[in-house]
Amino acid sequence: MNLKRIFGGDRRTALVKKNIAGSLLVKGWSCIVQFLIVPLSLQCLTKYEYGIWLTINSILMGIDAIDVGLGNGLRNRLAEAMALDNRDMARRQVTTTFFMLVMIIVPLILLLTVALMFIDCNKLMNVYPSLVHDMRGILIASIAIMGSTFIFKFIGNMYMGLQLPAVNNMLVVLGQTVSLAILYVISLFGKSDLMMVAVAFTAAPLCVYILAYPISFCGKYKFLAPSFKYFDKHSLRVLLSLGVKFFVIQISGLMLFMSSNVIISHVLNPAEVTPYQIAYRYFGIMSMLFAIIASPLWSATTDAYTIGDWQWINRMMRKMNYLLVCFLFISVAMVAFASTFYHLWVGDKVDVSLQLSILMAVYTFGLVVSNCYSSILFGIGKIRLMMRMAVIEVIAFIPVQFYVCREFGVYGLVTVLILVTVITGYVNYLQFKKISTNTARGIWNM
Repeated sequence: MNLKRIFGGDRRTALVKKNIAGSLLVKGWSCIVQFLIVPLSLQCLTKYEYGIWLTINSILMGIDAIDVGLGNGLRNRLAEAMALDNRDMARRQVTTTFFMLVMIIVPLILLLTVALMFIDCNKLMNVYPSLVHDMRGILIASIAIMGSTFIFKFIGNMYMGLQLPAVNNMLVVLGQTVSLAILYVISLFGKSDLMMVAVAFTAAPLCVYILAYPISFCGKYKFLAPSFKYFDKHSLRVLLSLGVKFFVIQISGLMLFMSSNVIISHVLNPAEVTPYQIAYRYFGIMSMLFAIIASPLWSATTDAYTIGDWQWINRMMRKMNYLLVCFLFISVAMVAFASTFYHLWVGDKVDVSLQLSILMAVYTFGLVVSNCYSSILFGIGKIRLMMRMAVIEVIAFIPVQFYVCREFGVYGLVTVLILVTVITGYVNYLQFKKISTNTARGIWNM
């Protein structure tokens, strides 16, 4: 096998290939860790407690996006600075992002902590106090640790801006692996509770990022190390001009995702979240696999767009379209083997119906198609139309989710999510076609 030929091509293409290969290895291990965590979690918690933890985890993902888009703004602006070989501008972008995250996340953690002190957390989560003790403490601890983690996650965004998403993926996987190890130790004692599991899941990634800080900025990337003298108001405006749009898109998508878990827990009961999440995580393999391929394209597209290399962008997009056909067959195969996989994975502890598996497969494939075009649009910064669509979808579809979940259960809720992905994917496709053929006018060119 000629590795030089496989990973060859121009500088940008070769870097994309190497990061895809590296990410596949890292994500392969991540996939194993994620699947080991589920039965281990079910061993430590009851099905009821596990459903509550999945709901809390979906809320924590919301905190993961509340950076006013600074993380993704850094990803694009750093890629532009490096494409222009402007190290001074690159360091200003990294520094400004870090200090702004501190100024945003720390007050937010304090505000949420105070708010939770005056809220009936058991009623909020639809939890029986006799079955789960200290719901308020669990939420406060989880939010505080997760918020602190997000401040240091800018390191991962920095690596993605450097067109090294494999390094970011490695940091994420290390956190997951440490969580698995802690969870295993907890399970050996035979007695555990939701608080212990929540801390295990949230504290491990924080430790990994804290260790990654000196490793990243005392070596090869010392020229990017945050320093207060490089904090720049102009860089902040540049980051926020793009970052706010990313923030709206992220928070809208997460509201749809988070609302699904919360609606199922509130309208039905927390135990019903478990089969929904089991199916979501299984078919999420397909989404994760596609993300591994699409992630290096984001910053590589920014690099190409900055220097006007549309020939490279269109060539990559044609290859991605061929890839979508492969993912269609993958989704069909995953449905065929779903029941066998569930049995091997969680045994008889959770029952996931064939209908839910089919609906989740359609939904996940819709996400893949949508992400195929959105990753390119993210790279070139043409996301204002996507932002408006995201807001409209949240306003229109969350009330619909409540209704269909009450009337048709989980199946109706997933059907609504499918409709959202179809609309989003089609709009993303039209916008890319118009921009790539230089026919985009008005909102299509935003």
